[in-house]
Amino acid sequence: MERFGNKSIDQCLKSSLLDYLSKTKTRAMTPVRRNILQIVIFLFENETSDKHEFLYSDKKDIAVQQKRFIIFSYLFLEALKKNIITDKDITTHNRMWSQHLQDLVSGGNEKEAKNYLRILEDGEETIFNIKRFQRQLKATDLYVEFLAKGENDLETEMEEQEVKFHCRRPNLFERFGMKLKKLFN
Repeated sequence: MERFGNKSIDQCLKSSLLDYLSKTKTRAMTPVRRNILQIVIFLFENETSDKHEFLYSDKKDIAVQQKRFIIFSYLFLEALKKNIITDKDITTHNRMWSQHLQDLVSGGNEKEAKNYLRILEDGEETIFNIKRFQRQLKATDLYVEFLAKGENDLETEMEEQEVKFHCRRPNLFERFGMKLKKLFN
């Protein structure tokens, strides 16, 4: 596993993602909302993360692709924070996500891959899930500790708390609420 100082690359990506989500509102991330949700799904989905670190696949070629996706996602977020993101970066990130979906299908998780595609294709569901994740982070002490202490102590805090996330479609009342907000804003 690649390490940056005393942190692994997946922990660096998690801290960078927390930093970005804590400082950015959903409206400001318009062109890259889908990419942000892809990273959230990849890192925090129930089956992919352990309490301490990201669980890579047992198959060597899939594990290599997962490491590449994590490294590129980290670089993608850092470029996004510095406002130097390009269309080529977004295209590359989407291509790597497509490869991840193909690996899910070949591994027998076809239903899960279709669910991700449906959620990511619908812009309102993407916004809904990002906001859900931000609310879930705010409900945990991890988010508060991250804002108070900064990025340096995040590794020890992440070892104590487990953040898992599952994308879902908004229910009838949530969809109705989104329509009303859109109408009155």
